[in-house]
Amino acid sequence: MYKSRGVLFLKVVKTNIVDLQEGLVLGQDLHVENRLLMKSGSVLTSRIITLLKNRHVHDVYIQTPIVETDLHAEQDVLLREDYDKQRDNTLISSKPDNSLFLQALGELSTEIRYGHVLKNMDDIQFIRNLFQRYMENSHNRKLLTALKNYDTYTYMHAIDVFTLCTLFAKKEGIQNLEHCALGFLFHDIGKLKIPLALIKKEGRLSPSEFEVMQTHTQFGYELLCDLGLESIAYLAKSHHERIDGSGYPEGLEESEIPREVFILQLIDIYSAITLNRPYKCEVGAAEAMAIIYKEKHLLDEKLLARFVDFIGIYPENSIVLLSDGSHALVDNVNNMYPLLPIVRRLDTNTVFRLPFDFQLKVVKLISYYVETPEKLFQKFSEYLMNGEINLMEKYYHQLMDQYTLYECFTKIYIPIYQIFDVIEHQLVMEDVRLKAMRETLKVLLHNMLLQLRSETRKKDAILFMVDQDLRTNIFIQLLEGLFYAKEIYPFVLESSTSKEELLNIADYCEASAICVFSNECLDLHGTTRKLVQYHITPERLESFVFSFAGESHKEVNLKDKLQKYKAVTKLIAT
Repeated sequence: MYKSRGVLFLKVVKTNIVDLQEGLVLGQDLHVENRLLMKSGSVLTSRIITLLKNRHVHDVYIQTPIVETDLHAEQDVLLREDYDKQRDNTLISSKPDNSLFLQALGELSTEIRYGHVLKNMDDIQFIRNLFQRYMENSHNRKLLTALKNYDTYTYMHAIDVFTLCTLFAKKEGIQNLEHCALGFLFHDIGKLKIPLALIKKEGRLSPSEFEVMQTHTQFGYELLCDLGLESIAYLAKSHHERIDGSGYPEGLEESEIPREVFILQLIDIYSAITLNRPYKCEVGAAEAMAIIYKEKHLLDEKLLARFVDFIGIYPENSIVLLSDGSHALVDNVNNMYPLLPIVRRLDTNTVFRLPFDFQLKVVKLISYYVETPEKLFQKFSEYLMNGEINLMEKYYHQLMDQYTLYECFTKIYIPIYQIFDVIEHQLVMEDVRLKAMRETLKVLLHNMLLQLRSETRKKDAILFMVDQDLRTNIFIQLLEGLFYAKEIYPFVLESSTSKEELLNIADYCEASAICVFSNECLDLHGTTRKLVQYHITPERLESFVFSFAGESHKEVNLKDKLQKYKAVTKLIAT
């Protein structure tokens, strides 16, 4: 980057391991055993330095501040721009070049995602040579170039799935592997015909959007057939089928799905969960495996267990066999040392981290216990109360995956506020801690409401008339969330809004009802707008919201529950 005269620059200097100190910043990606261990910009801690020494790292590149002149800075800009142009043109060159593939592989194969995969040179050479052979075909090269130019994430996902599927299929003894592997690479090629805005959308797809997204399997099949690749086109078409027949586009069942498709289905899901996105941080293998196990009935469960062993990173609560023949429970997985979890030996009940020298290691998954939503909620609430934010967020996201949007309110938010209410009334926690807990949960709820406001498909609308001092009331916000989740859009207005303005807004948003949260209901006699008025006083608001606790999505009709609060002075059409 260009820097003005006298401004501080960062120079990358090769530094011996013995000279490393806490606080230094890594200046280049660090590869150990042909794998990316740490990314440039990582801050060194004493624990990390110890890990590097135990892995026999001799030198690393460290960022060092220097002062540069304008001339040197401008030269650096020109060199960088020239490099970027060369890099971007590499793939579309008339000659095959492995540089972009290896660069992508370096970014993808972090240890928290790849574990033991690509730890030996034979596998690296095999996957590199196979890719190079594919790229010697100009049609393959142009097709992959088109995918890369259309959407970088889909391209990286293709490289990721190709690499993991090919090496795992090799271990599984899949026949015609080099033939199948090209299908792994182009499994998502049909997304070239899906609108880019849909591919890049953050959050959940609406039902209509999901219908459009599903067509990429058929598009991919037809595209590959048109290019003379009929023999691998089934991989593009069938990678979203499921073992129980619930997948798409054909609803194939177990006996109709080839082994290589089972592998592709599994790794397609794994890659989608773990890959970094602009709006989503990279997810480690341990957490991803826990998520996938919740859907194990849709996959080949024995294949899934072997894939966990293939990666070598085990989800928490799994029972594993150690290399000394003993059994242990995986108690905790740190993303800095994913291959070295903290385990609890079942015979002695001792807890320890597996050693850095790998003299004792996990060799096989025995079983995995999927935590119930109730257990996840218990851990979420405990970590929230203890102020352990990272662990709290981890279990919060796992809980969110268990429930519908409506149930996220009835089975997470409302119950946790009930717990707060008990704690507050019984004075069992100091005010500072309780306030911190409320603020943390308030942020989570705020983010959820922002998402719902942008994504809700409005089937109906209701006006919330709220006194000014209740506008930020947490129970009003919880009710907003419940209505959003039922696709009823709540428009929140201050109770001081004039009758004329209120009715104009009701017409504009096509509201069918008004819910008044104040001591007095509205006097709207004489109007010609057909609306129903509900009246909930501030004193009844909390108990009304708490009445939804624990209910499932199908159990409740919101307007049925509002009937007991129906105002006598409703708005009647004249």
